[in-house]
Amino acid sequence: MRSLPRTLPILFLCEIFFLLGHGLIMTLLGVRMSLEGFPSQMAGLLMSSFSLGFVLGSYALEKRIRSVGHIRVFAACAAVLAITALLHGLWVNPWAWLVWRVFGGAATAGMLMVMESWVSGESSNENRGRVLGWYMVISTTSLAGGQWLLNMADPATMILFTITGILFTLSLVPLSIHRIHGPSQSSHDIALKLPLKTLYRRAPVGLVGAFIAGMMVQAFFAMTPYYGQEIGLSTGQTARFMSITTLVALVAQWTLGRVSDRFDRRKVILFMTLVMTVSGALITVVARFDYLILLIAACLHTAMLHTLYSMSLAHTNDWLEPEETIQANGKLLIWYGIGSVIGPYTASLAMEVFGPAGLWLFLGSASLSLALFVMSRLRGRRSWQPEIAQEPWVPMAPVESTHYVDLDPRYEPRQLELELDSA
Repeated sequence: MRSLPRTLPILFLCEIFFLLGHGLIMTLLGVRMSLEGFPSQMAGLLMSSFSLGFVLGSYALEKRIRSVGHIRVFAACAAVLAITALLHGLWVNPWAWLVWRVFGGAATAGMLMVMESWVSGESSNENRGRVLGWYMVISTTSLAGGQWLLNMADPATMILFTITGILFTLSLVPLSIHRIHGPSQSSHDIALKLPLKTLYRRAPVGLVGAFIAGMMVQAFFAMTPYYGQEIGLSTGQTARFMSITTLVALVAQWTLGRVSDRFDRRKVILFMTLVMTVSGALITVVARFDYLILLIAACLHTAMLHTLYSMSLAHTNDWLEPEETIQANGKLLIWYGIGSVIGPYTASLAMEVFGPAGLWLFLGSASLSLALFVMSRLRGRRSWQPEIAQEPWVPMAPVESTHYVDLDPRYEPRQLELELDSA
């Protein structure tokens, strides 16, 4: 990390505190809702409200960052997250929690936008890939570490909500004690227009894949802690389950990414969806019998699940010009966001009808529907080699925002700006 700009370690430290708190609050709320006897429908609605806030925040806070700067927006969002974390513990009421989750989702979107655009602004074309690698490793391990913190205290008390608020507040400290400035430019200013119809015509699997990924990923994070409590897992087992199934994404992305560089990514996505379908069905059978088998099957499922959005984005970018990637990423995130609003509540309805196993029936059904769509797009094609010159795989952290594409080393904003100016 010594070869990176001096500002980046400060930003990465802020990211660690923020994602530790984010990982803890996600798992804590699911466990606490089960302990409080909230019905699964209410649990799903609460988690969908977070995704709604995230989508709204992605739109509203973009302009605030431009008008008042990165540091002020970051400070405001960290404060909102700390306050809402404490309010969850002070006032245990599902309708109040629904409001807190909307604000929490908007603040989370603001934090991610600030960090990712700032990290991108501090990167150069030469070190962008290295920066992305550090960002991904730190994001994944911090998110998993936050879920592990659930073991620190009884989730039925106020203590863990207080720890979450402390972590969100600590994310402000590195920025507050260093004299640094926000990034001077944003590559979003030079993005070219890309109509949705054009995007779907070029990469339908990428667009539909992003939507299904939003449904599945957010349903998993939202409802799995609740599911764990409902099937009788201890708090420690639930924390380990969430942490380990998140960490497998780190290995799975690199492995599947290398495979997808050699074959048509649509067929890799098809393989991933079939694995998720089979493992989802398996989990519904073995969940109540053996924790280790449940964990192994879930790791197999989440290894594909946490890679689905980045694979969809990579496939989409293969069919685009470099200057179109920002617009494409924004549209894919819109559909990911729509899916993330729908997914948790739909999963909760399945759990209401089929019991706790309804979560995995929902995840398996969603992956099967994507598999059928991919097969329909591949019908009549025999070659297992890609039909276009695919770009090298670029991994993604298990948190998405509209600025993540700025870290993509395939997209070099400064060079592109010069090319556009000379055209």
